[in-house]
Amino acid sequence: MKRPLFKVQTLSVYISTTLVLVLLGVMGILFTFGQGFSKSIKQNLVVSVIIDKDATGSEILDLQKYVEGKRFVSDYTYISKEQALDEERKALKTDPVKLLGKNPYEASFEITLLPQYSNTDSLAIIKKELMEEKALITEVLYLEDLVDSVNSNIHKIGIFLLVFLVMLTLISWSLIGNLVRLSIYSKRFLLHTMKLVGAKWGFIRHPFIISNMKIGLLSGIMANMILGAGLYTILEGEPSLAEFIQADTLIVVASIVILFGVTICSLCAYLSVNRFLRMRSNDLYFI
Repeated sequence: MKRPLFKVQTLSVYISTTLVLVLLGVMGILFTFGQGFSKSIKQNLVVSVIIDKDATGSEILDLQKYVEGKRFVSDYTYISKEQALDEERKALKTDPVKLLGKNPYEASFEITLLPQYSNTDSLAIIKKELMEEKALITEVLYLEDLVDSVNSNIHKIGIFLLVFLVMLTLISWSLIGNLVRLSIYSKRFLLHTMKLVGAKWGFIRHPFIISNMKIGLLSGIMANMILGAGLYTILEGEPSLAEFIQADTLIVVASIVILFGVTICSLCAYLSVNRFLRMRSNDLYFI
């Protein structure tokens, strides 16, 4: 009768550990998704550098070389007066020249910044640097309120996810620890008997640690399969989300899920076996 019961206990440990690891993996994917979303927003931040209306073609070429060499530039696009006018005609569906009698737009460079420079402090320094070094630049424009809002929200979401991930890790430790302890509980008298006949603690612990390492490994693999199937289904419905998640980050999350499963199961087995080995024979009946 004991063997079927042990099998049921082992199966329950597999299932429960897998579910806990799935939750941990979901939080890991959400965290990496948030990081990818943040990076995508920062990579698409554009700064408009307005050029003096009297600038000549050669001066604009010199300015283009100057912009290319700046450390903060990821990419840039030159927009002439005529291009700017055409874009506004399409957007407004009217001709500003007929209303004003002239082209009101100036030539400009639309600069895409490197992600690390997409914050308020860096943008202020960049604006000052551009305005001071080049007289041809009349204005540097960017959506300051949007930058502040995006960075603030990303920071808050990152902290929330990190705190939640830490809490989930602690809860996972507690749940898996209790499950492993219960699976070893039924063999506490066998542990005590082995101790009485002179077996060393390391020898007694070894099979339990190996067994639970296997449980952690298989549970991690099953959790990754569930996570992979779920993520595939989501991306099939919303392919646009794929740009926010990189393959290398998913590999890291999958590795962490397996490593966490193996580590926590084996460590809990180690601590649980030690706990029962430290007990006196009489105490084993009252736990």
